[in-house]
Amino acid sequence: MASDKAHLRQKLLDSRAFLDSVLDQVGDRWDVQVYSDGAAWNVLQLVRHLADSDRGQSKTAMAIARGEDPIPPDFDLERYNQRMTEKHAAMTAEQAREQMRGTREALLAWLDGVEDSALQRQGRHASLQVFSVAQYLKIMALHERTHAQDIARVLSIHA
Repeated sequence: MASDKAHLRQKLLDSRAFLDSVLDQVGDRWDVQVYSDGAAWNVLQLVRHLADSDRGQSKTAMAIARGEDPIPPDFDLERYNQRMTEKHAAMTAEQAREQMRGTREALLAWLDGVEDSALQRQGRHASLQVFSVAQYLKIMALHERTHAQDIARVLSIHA
């Protein structure tokens, strides 16, 4: 299982390095629209979403590992994302990035110390699907990487 933890750690490190590489190249284009449907986020709104998501998913993964079930079965992800977009409207890109740094450091420290068996515990994700903690951490890395790829594509960034 130690190799699984190392693999998960590396996935989280790699996705964050990719995101940071993309964000380092945004320059003054934070207001460029990334998505035209759904939440219709611009780059800055998407970075705020990533900061909130990283914080929330980290807390949720840790709670599931403790045997808790923090996501209610009627959770509405769209409503949550809309509310968080409004709530974090004043957050700067640097504040969002600083929050993500702290959250990721805490998650990696937790991962280093968590019992291997806790990574197999299952719980509800915000999508309402049930995953193991290990799967949850992989999804976190994929979520981050996918949004970073979307930003890179829209801004023609090669990271």
